[in-house]
Amino acid sequence: MSLQSLVRRRPSAAMIVAVLALFLALGGVGWAASQLPSNSVGTAQLQNASVTNWKILNGAVGNRKLAFGAVGPRKLENAAVGRTQINTGQVQARVTGTCSAGAISSIDSAGKVQCGSTPPQEFGTSSATTTLGSGATAVASEALPGGPSYLVLAYPHAQITGGSGAQVEVDCTLSANGASLTRSLIVDKGANDQAGTIPLVVAAPSSHGAGTASVSCTKTSSGASPTVDVASTVNAIQTASNS
Repeated sequence: MSLQSLVRRRPSAAMIVAVLALFLALGGVGWAASQLPSNSVGTAQLQNASVTNWKILNGAVGNRKLAFGAVGPRKLENAAVGRTQINTGQVQARVTGTCSAGAISSIDSAGKVQCGSTPPQEFGTSSATTTLGSGATAVASEALPGGPSYLVLAYPHAQITGGSGAQVEVDCTLSANGASLTRSLIVDKGANDQAGTIPLVVAAPSSHGAGTASVSCTKTSSGASPTVDVASTVNAIQTASNS
């Protein structure tokens, strides 16, 4: 068969049908998209999981297109939301830093920590009222952990009743880890009751073992023995680390 006869040959019916089918297949999708009314394809017309991430334009779905509370923990994959997906001005990022020395004083929105000095430990007690006897009477005490040194403060308050006309002296001693201080309150007892506070402060040295800060008081009188009731606070503030 010559080339001229091939050119002049008419296409068969099967060829025409095949070409028409190919044309419809290639152009039908675009035609269908252009002919669909607005909002005619909704949830009911879509199969589950038919719309995936790859079929959604970046930024196409924003807050205004999501119902309030529509996206919860169960609808998010693990680790799907990280620091790059959040607004650090509104959401606190995971804390990522530590303080090798000192304590965490603040955390910024990106999770970075700021370190500060560790505040000293403090130990304290407030005693009940104790009536002084004929000798030294224990009024208050507080246990001190071993290791650091302490600044110890005590404020015994004495209430003196009875013994009219006598001069009364109340001596109180604060002791802590071998350090001690004694101070006195002296009053001329008239017909009325008398009261006073004795401030005591000592610097307690460090100790390998546990120690105790304690207050004890005595009374003396030039005349009839009065009744002396004493209550005291004891506070010990750590001044050196135990490391």
